[in-house]
Amino acid sequence: MSAEQSTTVGLDGWSCYTTTPAHSMALFEEARSRCPVAHSDEHDGFHLLVDHDDVKAAMADHGTFSSEPQVLRPMLPRKPIPALEMDPPRHKPWRQLFNRAIKPNTVRELEPLVRGDVTRHIDAFVADGRTDLVPSLAEPVPAEAICRLVGVDDELVPEIRELAIAMFAAMGEPEEFGRRQAQFGEITVREVHKRRAEPRDDYLTEVAHAEVEGRTLDDDDLVVLLAAFLGAGHHSTTSGISSLVYEVFSAPEILASVRADPSTIPAAVEEVLRLRPPFYGFFRRTTTTTTIAGTAIPAGDDVYVGWAAANRDPEVFADPASFRLDRGRNRHLAFGFGVHNCPGAALARMEMRVVLEELLRRTPDLRVELDDPAWVFGGGDYAFLPALPVTFTPGTPSR
Repeated sequence: MSAEQSTTVGLDGWSCYTTTPAHSMALFEEARSRCPVAHSDEHDGFHLLVDHDDVKAAMADHGTFSSEPQVLRPMLPRKPIPALEMDPPRHKPWRQLFNRAIKPNTVRELEPLVRGDVTRHIDAFVADGRTDLVPSLAEPVPAEAICRLVGVDDELVPEIRELAIAMFAAMGEPEEFGRRQAQFGEITVREVHKRRAEPRDDYLTEVAHAEVEGRTLDDDDLVVLLAAFLGAGHHSTTSGISSLVYEVFSAPEILASVRADPSTIPAAVEEVLRLRPPFYGFFRRTTTTTTIAGTAIPAGDDVYVGWAAANRDPEVFADPASFRLDRGRNRHLAFGFGVHNCPGAALARMEMRVVLEELLRRTPDLRVELDDPAWVFGGGDYAFLPALPVTFTPGTPSR
């Protein structure tokens, strides 16, 4: 039974491979009403944390809740994802590799380039009066932004994007994942090797000559490092963009508010990240026996820190299932928390904001032609809209 079809799984059989995001939310609420620490028999058994304070505390306590050996299930025959699947002190030098790419001024410098990409993609469909915004806008814009960030040539972006999508879609199938990872690695590692022979002023050149843990990165390191960029920076932002467009343009009151006051767009971005987080959570493994809300969890047990569940905790968020622009300080956990918080959060927020700004400007009467949206899981605990058909009054390309 596919995740798209299964809506009857109980808590004891929950995983992102056994049910849908919508049914998962219902199960999380069931867990919250029973006890704050539930249990599933999937993936050899794991505990689920659903309350905001418990999830946040677990993510802040890497000494007890380890990100090693992997944060996704099932376990795959691969190297750990740099930084994400490493605890301190090993975490720090690998995290610094990401920090080399995402500097304090990176988002400001990339914004005009991202806006240019958004404009170009809208130009390609604006005269038609209709499009599916997932392939025409939500997918290419983040991929192009990440490739610009690291220094991938424009002509390689479509191929790398497709290889990354295929690789992450196979996360639940170890053999197929290995095959697709090799295909992704063939083209991305080749680019790094080119930089070793012919250096440029880009991040790939920095990576090509970087040393971590006293050694130069090998090809396996490069594959998981670049996959982390594409996974975190591409997949998640694609989901965020499509969810944002859906939530704003399918709700007349919300749409009227952001049209009347564009300064509320950042609040809309934060609210969709809370309500529709691209990743529902990650796994941790306990290093010692611990107790959460009266439940003893032995050392060596797997624990699922449920960001999506925490983001709808009624003790923290009033009217948690609704999209609201008036929440003020939004304490969502969509980008994680603690040492493993997402290094590209500001970049993702900027891309989402720019897309919404440009759609409001170029297609002001845009209508979502999706009566019953169905988010699906793909590539682990990644949730997304597979399609977002829209219509609008045909416009004129800007160039």
